Amino acid sequence: MNSTTSFKSNPLNRIIGLSIILSMGFLLVILAGIYGNWFPIIIGLIFAIAHLPVVITKAVTSNDYDFNFEGGNNNVVIETGQFLSAFLVTSGVVLPVILHHSLILTRTAMVLTIIGGCLIYGTVYTFSSYFDESEEDVDDLGGGVI
Repeated sequence: MNSTTSFKSNPLNRIIGLSIILSMGFLLVILAGIYGNWFPIIIGLIFAIAHLPVVITKAVTSNDYDFNFEGGNNNVVIETGQFLSAFLVTSGVVLPVILHHSLILTRTAMVLTIIGGCLIYGTVYTFSSYFDESEEDVDDLGGGVI
């Protein structure tokens, strides 16, 4: 039982699992592009960069940098990044449906693009939240002095 819990809590195993899921998402998007159309690859790239506005606004509004936003109103910047990210994810889901309705994509390509894109975005989001843990969230290893 101890080896099972160490297998699940090992960070390297989590990273390897997320990498496998990310590669499956890109594989589905590329398979959707086999039908003679390159739009699914662009939609896959939209999903891949969809979390980037949130990461940029978190980095800009953190206390590590000396950017002076007047009055310290960082909520506007953070919410703008969240809005842009939500816009990109929504566009990534709706664009294959619109292209299918316009007879540019087949139904199979539409489904593969949406599933693959959701896998890509979910993996990027999980990677960023995994590496964005603050030092307070990390458990004590028990080796410190009281």
